[in-house]
Amino acid sequence: MLSNSNFIGYGVLISILTIGGVQDWHRGEVSNWISIPLFVLGVIAFVLRAIIMDDLLVSTIHLFAMCVITLAALKGWMGGADWKVLIALFGMWPLAGFAALVVAGIWGGIAIVFNGDRNTRFPGVTAFAFAACLTFFIQISIILFE
Repeated sequence: MLSNSNFIGYGVLISILTIGGVQDWHRGEVSNWISIPLFVLGVIAFVLRAIIMDDLLVSTIHLFAMCVITLAALKGWMGGADWKVLIALFGMWPLAGFAALVVAGIWGGIAIVFNGDRNTRFPGVTAFAFAACLTFFIQISIILFE
């Protein structure tokens, strides 16, 4: 459930992601002033959540997802900003991180089908921002219809 502080925090995160998504859409890159602070905050949030929640299973799943994302980035399957933003999402808002992976997978699959090129590139941060917005509005609609 969203508390007032989560609501405001997720709103700020979505705003920053939207700026990064627009940059990625227009220029094909995202400024470091967006991606690096998000990455650092995501790692800090993950560590704090792991300590405070004291739920080994949930923390392990999030850590595993972050490791898989890091390996994908090291293999060159995503850009540096994409990696930093995904790590940030999994650290600060894991549900939006998983949604971002799904949306990016669908978006990438569609791009591959339309371009006919397995190595086609697409604006990942734009897909992540879209996924975070969807997650936010779905959570709000669940609260409103409860």
